[in-house]
Amino acid sequence: MDEKPLGARVPNEVRSARVLWTGALLGLVLLGVRIVALRGDLAGLSAGAGAELVLRGMWQDWLILLALTYATITVLRGEGTRAGRAAAALYGVLASLLMLWGIGNLVALDMLGAPVTMDWVAYSDIAHTDVIFDSIWHLVSPLAFFGVAALVAALVLGARGLAGWRAPGAALLLGLFGLGIVSGAALDTAPTGVARARLVNPAWAFLRSIGGSDGDAAVAALGPGDARSAFATVPGLPRPADPSKRIRNVLLYAYESTPARRAEGWEGTVPVTPHLKAELAHALAFDRAYAHVPASNYFLVSALAGLIPELSSTSMTETGVLAGFPSLAREMQKAGARAAFFNSSDNRFQNTGGFVTEMGFEHVVDYRDWTCDQGVFEVQSVTDRFLNTSSDLCTADRINAWIDTAPEQPFFVTFRTGMTHHPYFPGPDLQPYSDDPDLNRYLNALRVGDSAFGRLMDHLRETGLADETLVVVLGDHGEAFGEHGTYVHASGLFEENVHIPFAFINPQLFSGSRSDLIVGITDVAPTVADLLGLPRPWQWEGHSVFAPERPDGVMFFAPWNGFQLGFREGARKYIYNASTGEKRLFDLSADPLEAADRAGEDPEAAGAAQATLAAAVSAHDAHLAAVLSGKKPAAPAALPTEVVLTVSGTRFDAPPKGWVMLDGKDVGGFEVPAAADTTHAVASAAAISAAMTEVRLPLAAGACARRLDIWFLNDDWAGAGKTGDTDLVIRKVTVGATTYFANRFRLLTANAGKMDGEDFRLWRKGGVAIDLDLPAECVNAALSEK
Repeated sequence: MDEKPLGARVPNEVRSARVLWTGALLGLVLLGVRIVALRGDLAGLSAGAGAELVLRGMWQDWLILLALTYATITVLRGEGTRAGRAAAALYGVLASLLMLWGIGNLVALDMLGAPVTMDWVAYSDIAHTDVIFDSIWHLVSPLAFFGVAALVAALVLGARGLAGWRAPGAALLLGLFGLGIVSGAALDTAPTGVARARLVNPAWAFLRSIGGSDGDAAVAALGPGDARSAFATVPGLPRPADPSKRIRNVLLYAYESTPARRAEGWEGTVPVTPHLKAELAHALAFDRAYAHVPASNYFLVSALAGLIPELSSTSMTETGVLAGFPSLAREMQKAGARAAFFNSSDNRFQNTGGFVTEMGFEHVVDYRDWTCDQGVFEVQSVTDRFLNTSSDLCTADRINAWIDTAPEQPFFVTFRTGMTHHPYFPGPDLQPYSDDPDLNRYLNALRVGDSAFGRLMDHLRETGLADETLVVVLGDHGEAFGEHGTYVHASGLFEENVHIPFAFINPQLFSGSRSDLIVGITDVAPTVADLLGLPRPWQWEGHSVFAPERPDGVMFFAPWNGFQLGFREGARKYIYNASTGEKRLFDLSADPLEAADRAGEDPEAAGAAQATLAAAVSAHDAHLAAVLSGKKPAAPAALPTEVVLTVSGTRFDAPPKGWVMLDGKDVGGFEVPAAADTTHAVASAAAISAAMTEVRLPLAAGACARRLDIWFLNDDWAGAGKTGDTDLVIRKVTVGATTYFANRFRLLTANAGKMDGEDFRLWRKGGVAIDLDLPAECVNAALSEK
């Protein structure tokens, strides 16, 4: 039997060398990919700061690579050739997948600002349409595809060629990667101006997201809140006078993916919505209007059901929980109207058709139900289901024809355009509005959608229906074009994602006025009901813009790029990523483009915003729970605005003085000038009782206030054997609607006082505490903190 030559390699040794070099080369490729991913963030940084940022983005990549590499080497050290062959083959597949995932992440980061996760898969609605993946597919060119294939081939051939080099080059590179892992992990908790989603390994991000996004977990991360302290309230607008001709019809026109910054009459500067701009002469327009979720079908829940959708990455249009809900369509049907829903796109997307049928629409159609002379824009890709769209002009023609079938009968029509949804269908006669090809297609598509709106408005005038038709026009959500490093709409809560055009149009009611009320899409149904004299179901979460009092804020969320929650109140805009803990705070009056995040420089303001957001989420969750259970909730008690002390005492030289604190914060001081004078004689109990007076102090009670302290400040005394003495006597304290009598007081300073009949008497400097009653929601919040 022949002996094996001394020093000859066995097959597993060859495979081990190839695996080591594959790992070393792949680590360098991933480093290059990460630098490309962070190219915008690295611009302007010093070499040291740039290296730190790259290490923070690389340590997970290298950790996964080294774990995979050395696990394979461990198997190859065994004697089994078959096992070694299988391990090496599996390593090649996984290494290629890791590289492809990293390269593909470049597209996801450029478009979404984050890796693809299961939440994005859920949003894509793979069972019905692959909207996100179609969008990504449109960004991948054939050149990029063949370039990646060439890179995979170079990696394989390079590892094979270098495997014969006996110098420890691969081991040295892998060792450097190990040092990078330690350094990057150590730096990982340091603050940075780069979103964490841009630094995480895409494979790890996807695996962690399996199981779907958890709204309950996001709320838990946000922390407890008191629903009573969500937003300040402001008066609504003056209600217009009753029209001479009754308003009996409603047209709800939703421009797909249209932010306020693209619409003329708001912030738009490109002339693509001239019809919308012209109709504002007979409108009430809102400059601070918001979508609650930057996603197409979530808009339907808000507009038709008057609800902020459930905090979930799954649309309520798919869950069936609102079947039989008292929607705007149903309320109008009770008043004799017929209801129709028209969609330029496909009603199979996220169960659109099923949901609007649940909402009571009896006529539900989409582009498949008519022939369009202007054509149907078809998506041709590996994932092309249910993205086809007909021209919005054809949809407008079908609506006009439907109205004409029974013009004497009141109607409620809802129309959502389709051409402005990515990948954007510009229609014929392409105009050069922008050098950015995507933005140019979008703007041309928006021009067609606006022409469709003009066609509908012209028809209402031509048929004499304009005076008796209330038109609600809005964007269903926004659309990003790289303003904050993302594209399309569902990846963030910046103004380009959620700030929308919004107006009510009717020549009898409005004459071109504008409002700076902060409104949301949930306000559509209550306002329409108000103007038409319809009842407002308690289940609706929104408010009429003409309500005597309404919130000065609006909440929104986006659960796909981390679970993001946010609000706007006044000029304050706050965004919280419950998945990463990142906080962003903006002053929109001074910073409308959201370029200056104030959360880091003003942690106190960020903390206050966090409390407001927690309160808003708590209020929403409580309302939605009541809706789904069918039990109308009791209105929460109002927060107290003052504390009333019923006090008396005795005086010597000066009246008794006190100081009040709430949960450790100053409320204010007081004195009792009517206190019985003891300079020459001891005050009787009757004299002290007769001197009882009420002291009122304004109170800015926070959410779930727990303890009120009252301190006695001046125990002046004439001395032993003399009558002069200053005491503070407290009979009761009222906070909000609750009165606390002296038997609820707890002495804070030993020997400073005690109960005296029905009063509490303090004769030494010191204080008493009152443990305030907590409402149920505050008790639950307190328990959750333990």
